[in-house]
Amino acid sequence: MTLLLAFVAGALGWSLSEYTLHRFVGHGRTRRREGLWFLGPQAVLLLFNEEHIHHHRDPLYFAPAWKKALATVVLVPVIGGLASLVAGPQLGVTFGAGFALTYLGYEVLHRRIHTHAPIAGYFAWMRRHHLHHHVSPKVNHGVTSVLWDVAFSTHEVAEPVALHFKLAPKWLLDDTGEIRPQFATEYRLVGRR
Repeated sequence: MTLLLAFVAGALGWSLSEYTLHRFVGHGRTRRREGLWFLGPQAVLLLFNEEHIHHHRDPLYFAPAWKKALATVVLVPVIGGLASLVAGPQLGVTFGAGFALTYLGYEVLHRRIHTHAPIAGYFAWMRRHHLHHHVSPKVNHGVTSVLWDVAFSTHEVAEPVALHFKLAPKWLLDDTGEIRPQFATEYRLVGRR
């Protein structure tokens, strides 16, 4: 039971990290520097911010897998190590595993939001929640969870979600560029074609 709680705490740790990075680094103020001739947390945060801005301009753009793998290889052992100092090696590693596996699930789900039609239920909600964020970047920072958006008053429901036609996912549109009938009550297109 204790290991399960450590795993769940790791999952919640990733969830809070996702929200915090997205809100305060992805959409926060960053000071750009000429070149990245320095190393450290500032460089990592600046790179995250630049990748995130690129994703908002082109929702089908995702940071290369090697960058995400490098971040995972560096950060997960650090997180597991810090947790081990606090709770011991077994719980620390379990916390790190919960963090890492939840991060991996987030990466898969975030990509699918933009590339695949929702099945139903949670997956349909998650797409509306996140795609509304692409329209209103000051809200809905939790991509796969509403927990922290509710806790920090950044949750907003938009029904229907108004998407600019240039940012509409391909799964949303039919061959004529109109919203597929099964999504017509949840989404609408705005802007000129």
